[in-house]
Amino acid sequence: MSVVTGCASCGDERAAGAAFCESCGRTLATGTPPAAGADCPACGTTDAVGADGYCGHCGRLVVRPRDHAETAVATVAAAVTDRGLRHHRNEDAMWLAARDADVDAVVCDGVSASFDPDIASEVAVEAAGRVLASGVPADSPGGLAARVGAAIAVAGAAVAALASTGDPRRAASNPACTIVAACVRGREIGYGWVGDSRAYWIPDEGDAEQLTEDDSWAAHAIGLGIDPRAAAVDPRAHAITAWLGADAGPVEPHTATLRPEQPGLLVLCSDGLWNYLSDPVEFAATVRGAVRKESDLLRAARALTALANERGGADNITVVLVPIN
Repeated sequence: MSVVTGCASCGDERAAGAAFCESCGRTLATGTPPAAGADCPACGTTDAVGADGYCGHCGRLVVRPRDHAETAVATVAAAVTDRGLRHHRNEDAMWLAARDADVDAVVCDGVSASFDPDIASEVAVEAAGRVLASGVPADSPGGLAARVGAAIAVAGAAVAALASTGDPRRAASNPACTIVAACVRGREIGYGWVGDSRAYWIPDEGDAEQLTEDDSWAAHAIGLGIDPRAAAVDPRAHAITAWLGADAGPVEPHTATLRPEQPGLLVLCSDGLWNYLSDPVEFAATVRGAVRKESDLLRAARALTALANERGGADNITVVLVPIN
């Protein structure tokens, strides 16, 4: 998510400088400002990075505002997205809106093999977020899950349209991304996804649950009976089988509804985090540990992001934490 001065979802300029937009409820992310005066990692010139993020010697863009962004609403929800250590840009994007205890969240992960994957993820979260914030009644046909499905469909159309902007590079390699989204109303959670960005339910007590099933070669192979350990280490394991983009063909988002019987934590994340915590038991233990240790949602999200970077930071990282009381 790039830094916004007004509300990028509904356009309300009154949101400038505020923690959230009073019109649509979106929480506004803050980015890490460029490290003015830092050394340039490209050419090695000392004290070369200006306030605009560019090296004054070689001209390379060293730091982007989107490299790290985070947002939180007190005890209601928190989210962090980070470039990681290996990628030259952050191709993940996030969207978060909260009104009282009602929360809408979207996480998208750009497909690096496509052209402009960072644009694809940004366009997708904005498009899906606008639908979730539109105020469609939860008791409409299909309920919250249908609302999330509609949001993903709109996001898919918006990403597919990027291939028709006249840029031959986009036409040749359509911008693409994955998506996971959730709509929380009280103890009811509607969620949906396309690709391998995930949602987890971590109750205060008891076993955690991975709510989503990856659209990936590994998941498909396991479904056909291949040993999960063999599938996980296969070179094709993380190849996705569904995504948003002009070359994705007809996409039917997976949707479902969860009505937990006890308090817990809803987590949305990109594979930049769960790749380091692929077992749901380990994932839950790590998230619970971060939340208990930090006793603050945003600090917990930062700690999980830092963990992924400590373990290699091989991909962009995004995590959203939503307590359900």
